[in-house]
Amino acid sequence: MQSCPEYIRLQAEVSKILLELANIATIQAEMCRSGNGAEFARLDKEIERIFGEKERAIGALRQHAKEHRCSTIP
Repeated sequence: MQSCPEYIRLQAEVSKILLELANIATIQAEMCRSGNGAEFARLDKEIERIFGEKERAIGALRQHAKEHRCSTIP
């Protein structure tokens, strides 16, 4: 079954957020290794914010797929 434009948009949003989360986690790991506690803490708050965005975006994608039966996600 082919995805509708809204599903594709929501899927792209989820992917973008996941990549952002991965990038910031990588930077945070570098701050941990370097001992930069202030930047580590700042990034930790940023990760929490992005994680919330991820949860909402995945919820919107799942809800759309359920309501419109336009596609399924794993």
